[in-house]
Amino acid sequence: MPGRNTALYLSLGVVLAYCAVALSAPVIAPFDPFVISGPPLAPPDATHLLGTNDLSQDIFSRLIWGTRATMVLGFLGAVVSVVMGTAVGIVAGYYGGRVDEAVMRFLDVMMTIPFFPLLLVLTIFFRPGIYVTAVIMGLLGGLGSVRIIRSQVLSLAVADFVVGTKALGARDGYIMARHILPNVLPLVGVKFVTSAQHFMLVGIGLGFLGMGDPNVVDWGQMIERASKNGGIVLGLWWWLIPPGLAVTVISLALAWFAYACEERINPRFQVMRV
Repeated sequence: MPGRNTALYLSLGVVLAYCAVALSAPVIAPFDPFVISGPPLAPPDATHLLGTNDLSQDIFSRLIWGTRATMVLGFLGAVVSVVMGTAVGIVAGYYGGRVDEAVMRFLDVMMTIPFFPLLLVLTIFFRPGIYVTAVIMGLLGGLGSVRIIRSQVLSLAVADFVVGTKALGARDGYIMARHILPNVLPLVGVKFVTSAQHFMLVGIGLGFLGMGDPNVVDWGQMIERASKNGGIVLGLWWWLIPPGLAVTVISLALAWFAYACEERINPRFQVMRV
């Protein structure tokens, strides 16, 4: 138990630390991430903690502001995804019949279209800002959440406590809100964390491909520029490693947090430990 608690609290601490950095970026970033703040490709020193890039921009400041962009894409996208997935999944699983059939046929059609290529096409045509991009990612990614939540609700809809509540004359909305939703919240929570991790990586991928918001600093842009302009060949580790390390740490933290949460709520883990 102590080991599992350690993993849970440590990963949660890392995620909260990233969120704190994102929220306080205007305060803790020493320079504007877009302005010239020193000589180009300068190594780390007391003024520029992580040196500068080829445009003479402070890398530490860009790393801090990139944290905000990554958190927005990940967590806003996850909120949209789980809210849509939970609402539609509960309705489809609870009512079943034609409602469920219509929802599942729509999902079957939409899920034949690969997620990332579709997102790229929408990004190329509309060039949305970071918030709209997060919402689009959430809507597209929420299709998988619908299927997961719906499968859970199908079993809950025929449970004795739900059938009994129906027999007492309770309204469908009351049953879904007071009896179905609380029983799927643990699953929704795990899905939220895994979706946030996925959308963060997708957002970084968009930035790396040059499809991100040009008015916002993100880690994908930083990695792309460093790799394209000699950061690896010239051995400028301070240009490439910080954003890459930041991506790795938050991704691992979210993965461990999701695993630790699922370990607590999933009965299969209890059986495996016995």
